[in-house]
Amino acid sequence: MSASEYLEIKELVRQVIQQYVMNQYPWGVITRPLTPVSMSILFVTYIMTIAMLALSLIQIAVLVRYSMIGLRYTKNPRRRSNTVGNGAGFRKLPLVSILIPIKNEDAVTIKRSLQNIAGLNYPRNLIEVIYISDDPEHYVNSLIEYVEPMVRRLGLNVRILRREDNTGYKGGALNFGLEYAVGDVIAVFDVDTILPSDYLMKAVEALFGGYDAVTAVWKGYYTVSNSIARLMKFMYDVYNETFIRGRFLGGGFPAISSNNLVIWRRVLSSVNGFCRCTGEDLDLSIKLRAMGYRVGLLDSVVYCEVPYTYPSLKRQFSRWLFNGIWNMKHNLRLLLSSKGTTVWEKVDGLLWMLQFPSISFAALSILITVVLSIIGVLIPPMPILFLEITNILIAFPLIIALLSISKYVGYNAWDSISNAVKSALIMVFLSFPMLIYSVESLLTDDWEWVPTPKGTSFQHAIHRNALLQDLIHEILAISILVMVMIVLVINKQLLTTIYIASIVAIMMYGLRLIVPQNH
Repeated sequence: MSASEYLEIKELVRQVIQQYVMNQYPWGVITRPLTPVSMSILFVTYIMTIAMLALSLIQIAVLVRYSMIGLRYTKNPRRRSNTVGNGAGFRKLPLVSILIPIKNEDAVTIKRSLQNIAGLNYPRNLIEVIYISDDPEHYVNSLIEYVEPMVRRLGLNVRILRREDNTGYKGGALNFGLEYAVGDVIAVFDVDTILPSDYLMKAVEALFGGYDAVTAVWKGYYTVSNSIARLMKFMYDVYNETFIRGRFLGGGFPAISSNNLVIWRRVLSSVNGFCRCTGEDLDLSIKLRAMGYRVGLLDSVVYCEVPYTYPSLKRQFSRWLFNGIWNMKHNLRLLLSSKGTTVWEKVDGLLWMLQFPSISFAALSILITVVLSIIGVLIPPMPILFLEITNILIAFPLIIALLSISKYVGYNAWDSISNAVKSALIMVFLSFPMLIYSVESLLTDDWEWVPTPKGTSFQHAIHRNALLQDLIHEILAISILVMVMIVLVINKQLLTTIYIASIVAIMMYGLRLIVPQNH
């Protein structure tokens, strides 16, 4: 290349950059002429991209704020001015009815649940425990026979109820148990929830202190040690300091966790109990705030068993995704029109509903990149590039805050970084089925409820055929990406080929992560 040719190319590049910065390339930098069809496709794609990036930017910015609040708490847990349950004065204690839905749970898990409840420093004569089961009659009878000697020994008032009409998801089961409960206070726990000994006393004190319902930050524990279980424990331990504690302390939408809820019975009755849906806790949260009830966060931490297989993790996340979209379809108008909620709670409530559908953004952005490369877009328009760069920049303080939180909750630097990277990889891997589930959830209200039983006795070998069936979405996505990569290589689109190849490599590594290996 001669000096004059070099100068001509340099000047051309300079002009293109200048014109691009001045937004004179409305379709972006294109490598081939656009047809009317490709222009229509680009228009729709760019609208979707801008909406996705704008929502992502808002969510990240909000999480940065909540993570900073959560970090301040974890650094100095004595600063608890906005949490409740620190002693509202002695009152005559009410009877508490504890509702625990169960299905396919083993006797060992029930035993562990009862032992934990027996360890609460609340008068046992003021506690009744009601397990609501959808299991066959013979199995429920065997559970009753198993727990009766233990119940007598522990001095607890326990009933295991079987409902024949097992419709209405978890909310239906809770309403069934509510018909038999006699307490003025209703507590809802999962069978795997482990409570600190002072939890119930703090909760009742908070109710007497002016709160209508209370919940607490929940973290993870595992009974099966493998890569998925340890990773999920890290995610719950660290991220819930942001998603739950930071949100409550930051004045955001007070989302109740149905694995630990304590509420006045009269308040629950005023909103007609639980909805017959899977997202009964989010539905209840919206209705309580819409009616002006106060929801508080206890100064306590409860623990719940984490999934230890990728299929159970995917079922859990897909259920949460469906819950958010169901409530967005059925309760968004109630939330937005409510006079009992602040403007910020309305916005934050919508963000809460969209947090799990947003996992699909990773898959959506990959598909968008493939579409753009086929059309011949080398660089997207300036507004889109600006949003992409802004998303990346604003994510850095969030990452730093989350890593700092992990330090204060007991993880060393290497474990924090390693788990943060692995969780990001898993989310990319999970984004493809989440994209499909998001579309499905928008189209239907019917969702197959698949419970995830807890306890080591439900360990089982993952057969190859079952694993392939559970991973059908992910394997299909990898196959399509490999075919796209081959087409890109043939068409000599090097940059996009490298990008797609990196995604395939990430997903192949994700396959390694999801195979449980006990050690």
